[in-house]
Amino acid sequence: MASELAKGKIEVAVFLRFLEASHLLIDRNSVEKRSPPEPDILCTHQSEGAVAFELVEMCDPQLARSIATASDGYLRTSDPSANIISKKLRKKYETDAPIELLCYTAGRIVTPDNVILPKIKLYLKSWRHTFRRAWLLGRNGLYVVWSNS
Repeated sequence: MASELAKGKIEVAVFLRFLEASHLLIDRNSVEKRSPPEPDILCTHQSEGAVAFELVEMCDPQLARSIATASDGYLRTSDPSANIISKKLRKKYETDAPIELLCYTAGRIVTPDNVILPKIKLYLKSWRHTFRRAWLLGRNGLYVVWSNS
């Protein structure tokens, strides 16, 4: 597994890509990586003030291992979306800022966006959680998956 520093750099890069796609009025210079139990990113929205984002990669562990070891044999994959989102919804975070969830894909999942979206939407609608909005930065674009408003 990547070091926390490397993981933090990846998360900031993913978040900046998300900002470009979302056109949210967030000051790019305010983006800062945070450590647990806080959400991953804390930033400042021009009209709302502080906003926190928790990031999670939609990643098939079998595929990730195969990529990491440069294996080229047969690989059986499955959609890990339900497991990933259910783990994330169980976590507790410490922040005074509203929290949004940013799910993203980074080439380590074969499940298409149109399969991931309804699955994570179902969990977000069914479970109690602290997120005010959830996004998917997928292979084919950016989607608002869920919003409490």
